[in-house]
Amino acid sequence: MLELAAPMLTEVGGEWRMTDGPMLRSGSLGVRVLPPDSDDYRHLDLELLLNADRPDVPTIVDCTLGLAADPVEAARQAIGAWIETCLVTVLEMIEQRGRLASHFRSGDKGGFAGWHAIVGGVTGWSADGSQHKQEWFAEAMPWSTLAPVIAAGLDRPHLNGIRMLVGQGGDVTECEVRINGRRHEPSAAALAALDWPRTDRFGLARTFVLLVGPD
Repeated sequence: MLELAAPMLTEVGGEWRMTDGPMLRSGSLGVRVLPPDSDDYRHLDLELLLNADRPDVPTIVDCTLGLAADPVEAARQAIGAWIETCLVTVLEMIEQRGRLASHFRSGDKGGFAGWHAIVGGVTGWSADGSQHKQEWFAEAMPWSTLAPVIAAGLDRPHLNGIRMLVGQGGDVTECEVRINGRRHEPSAAALAALDWPRTDRFGLARTFVLLVGPD
């Protein structure tokens, strides 16, 4: 998985090389694959180390999923979604140029109360080819609406990673909010109750918010 990921990460920024661990390194940053919490071969759990030489520095954990039947293609899809949503927020925190992700201060429209928020891209897929759920994420900015619920689950004083996902088709619905890699059920229930587009055919959308602060 890391061998597949290396050139994809390098396209975004830095030069990523395989090291012992196994781990990908670019300067002090590191990426490694965690033991999966799912039996689905298309599912990946990834950990981003902000300083691979200092185990006391917080890490950013997220899981991701590919959809292809072919395992290699599914891995590429999963890694690509993780790069576009999660990795870019950390690289943007380092760069501070607005090139890779969007910045929201606490009081901004789309901001997260009490925190500086860095928001990655929105990725997704739908059986009918539509992008309604992705567009809803970008327009509604639900992390701002759900900030009071999510804030109750924050377990770090300075750096928290929030992954949000909406998947739905017909009577099947899967909404998920993970805080620092762990599911937060109150936030997931609150996300499920929002007015995002319901469709007959299945589609999903996900994004990642890195909370830096407090603001």
